[in-house]
Amino acid sequence: MFHQLLKVRYLAIVIVVASILHSVAFLLLGARIAVEAYAHVWSDPSALGMSRPGVELLHSLDFLFVSLVLMVLALGIAKLFFLNQSAKDLEELPGWLRIQSLSELKVMLWETILTTLLIVGLSDLIRDLFTPLAWTALVLPAAILLLAMSLFFIRKA
Repeated sequence: MFHQLLKVRYLAIVIVVASILHSVAFLLLGARIAVEAYAHVWSDPSALGMSRPGVELLHSLDFLFVSLVLMVLALGIAKLFFLNQSAKDLEELPGWLRIQSLSELKVMLWETILTTLLIVGLSDLIRDLFTPLAWTALVLPAAILLLAMSLFFIRKA
């Protein structure tokens, strides 16, 4: 019976494949936005006040970081569920992928998501500087602060 239950772990393949596909999609979206922003910069530098390519480059960076989060998730899950834990296999992996448990993967993803939220918050703040700010502009920075503090306390414990 237990061996039958272990076959369920192959459902993780679906998660890994979907995450990699999503990661590639976000990578392509980010690259497309970046190419369009660079085209605005090089085509007509006098129209830069109208198009704001810097904001578009930050949005491109948002997509690239989301792609990174999804790739880290896919590789972490694949490593935990499908890679043998022998010393030789672990030596060949990069240092950031030498995780031993789902808890370590969770902390690594938490750090990656915090970095992504920081970039998203920065791009939103820069975009919103051109408009009057409301109290809702503090929601994302407050969420980033709470997540960072909770990560700090989890590591301390």
